[in-house]
Amino acid sequence: MKRVIACIILVSLLTQCASREKNIQGTWRTDSISTFVNGFTHTNDSQDEHWSHFEYNSKGEVFERKKTEFRKYTYKILAADSLVYLDSTGNFLSGYKILKLDDKQLVLKKIQKPYLSGKNQTLYEVRFFSKILPDHTSASK
Repeated sequence: MKRVIACIILVSLLTQCASREKNIQGTWRTDSISTFVNGFTHTNDSQDEHWSHFEYNSKGEVFERKKTEFRKYTYKILAADSLVYLDSTGNFLSGYKILKLDDKQLVLKKIQKPYLSGKNQTLYEVRFFSKILPDHTSASK
């Protein structure tokens, strides 16, 4: 009975990860970034040309585009709630907790290092993205 339950849980987790990998594919626009520092929150939602778009593909690659510049990373969804970026040699670059991922919205949380030494410090950043859908109207003209 324990094996059956373990298999069900494993299949459920693998299915959820596969679903997340499919949902993340596409181009995402940064909508806002909220920073939490020891009880204080600041939200930046002033969209300008300095904010990146992130394009995830089915090969596990993500392209970060800002104006005419771009960077290429590898991404992996390790669990239903964990997204990591790796460089071209497979070294860890950064990791995020997936708070929400569906076909329209992506919300990522990243724990930040404390600015000062000492205990009881909580710093993190939450990034909100919306999916950029292909423009089907221009193709029909």
